[in-house]
Amino acid sequence: MSRQVIKTAARVTLVAAIAAALGGCFVSKVDPQKPELPLPDALPQQAAQTSPLPNPWWTLFDDAKLNELIVEAMKHNPDAQIAAARVMEARSYLRIANADRLPTVNLEGNVTRTKQSELSLAEQGLENVPGVRTTQTGYTVQGTVAYELDLWGKYQRASESARAQLLNSEYGREATKLSLTGEVARTYYSLIAAAEQLARGRDTLKSREEASDLEKLRYESGESDEFTFKRAEADAAATRVSTRQLELQVVQFTNALGALLGRSPKALVDEAISVQGVNLPSSVQLPAALPSAVLSQRPDIGAAEAALNASAADIGVARAQLFPSISITGAYGSASPELDSLFTGPAKIWSATGGILQPIFQGGRLRANVSRAEAVREQRKSEYARTVQQAFREVLDSLQGQTLIAGVREANDQQVAALSRATELAELRYAQGDISYLELLDVRRGLYQAQIDLVAARRDALLNTIDLALAVGGGLGDQAEPLTARR
Repeated sequence: MSRQVIKTAARVTLVAAIAAALGGCFVSKVDPQKPELPLPDALPQQAAQTSPLPNPWWTLFDDAKLNELIVEAMKHNPDAQIAAARVMEARSYLRIANADRLPTVNLEGNVTRTKQSELSLAEQGLENVPGVRTTQTGYTVQGTVAYELDLWGKYQRASESARAQLLNSEYGREATKLSLTGEVARTYYSLIAAAEQLARGRDTLKSREEASDLEKLRYESGESDEFTFKRAEADAAATRVSTRQLELQVVQFTNALGALLGRSPKALVDEAISVQGVNLPSSVQLPAALPSAVLSQRPDIGAAEAALNASAADIGVARAQLFPSISITGAYGSASPELDSLFTGPAKIWSATGGILQPIFQGGRLRANVSRAEAVREQRKSEYARTVQQAFREVLDSLQGQTLIAGVREANDQQVAALSRATELAELRYAQGDISYLELLDVRRGLYQAQIDLVAARRDALLNTIDLALAVGGGLGDQAEPLTARR
């Protein structure tokens, strides 16, 4: 490399270093103004017998089938794949923003062939001069360097904004995955509960149809009246309606779970998930998390904060555009009419240009852009506050729900036990003629509904545990991915 090239490279390096130093001195950092929301000193106390939240959170149920379903959903669910692709897109934007802070270097090569007018040569008296030709060829090779001084921090703030947006998308990816795990668990246990209710409904329907057939025989033999027979027949029909509705719920939950797992339409039919013989696991009491832990663990809060920081950096970009931009360009290479002499000393060419551009009048566009960026920051501030408020509402709802739903389930247990015994006694008394069929029918219906409600209460306790695990930002274990934008 020639001495001139070395000097040129040194000048460019020096200019870049000075620009970086000046950029650090003159950049005006914009405060995101994150709202400070008062947090409670502690969250409501729970029962003494509680279990710590494991990582990943869904292993607290010790359910191997649920673990398999969540892993499958992580691999194939479209929402998870979309979130991952958004991270890749945001990472590319960050690379573009960082590239704007560096000089651009290009290599250019041109070959030009021209023909001059013979009439013009004749007018100049050059038509017969030796060495003068009507056709000429020119060769040019040169490297160019261009750089804009970032005196006002426009590109630095753009890079900060892109990094914050990358962090936002990474938090969004984790939030999507966390939400997906919750939806899989909710749907899976709702499917099991619906299957249990359906099994209870079918057993009850069988007994109701047998009772209806028996009452028909009694009516036809004159031992009973038509009113009693029709009530028995109507009760069987009502149970049949309830059973059909439960069958529909099982189908809907089965298809919903298959869609969450990312299965194809064909697989939804050919590989339908069956939970026959699978029972709901026991409910788990989780401890209350510290208020500060909720803020640090929930990915949606992290995403909202990152979006707020990005909006503050965008204000810095908009403000920097109000000031003049200074650019430096340089070129170094060779130009020659002969290819053989292109890289000789006499063929060397170079140029250096410095320019400044100060916006004077653009119809208020630049200042409106600043106002727009400031308005976006106000939106992000409110969105952050809303996200935090929603997070603590979900935590409080789920924490208090643990105790209340446990009370509901205990009452359901007592109700089922009492109505089971009452039904046995009613069957005996009806057989002895001590009570009417309507009284027996009322006790039977009460028991059936209480059994359905008990399964629903067990399901609700599990769903509330899922909600609480998600509300406090339950971990994803091996399914979690690093937040590269924080490095």
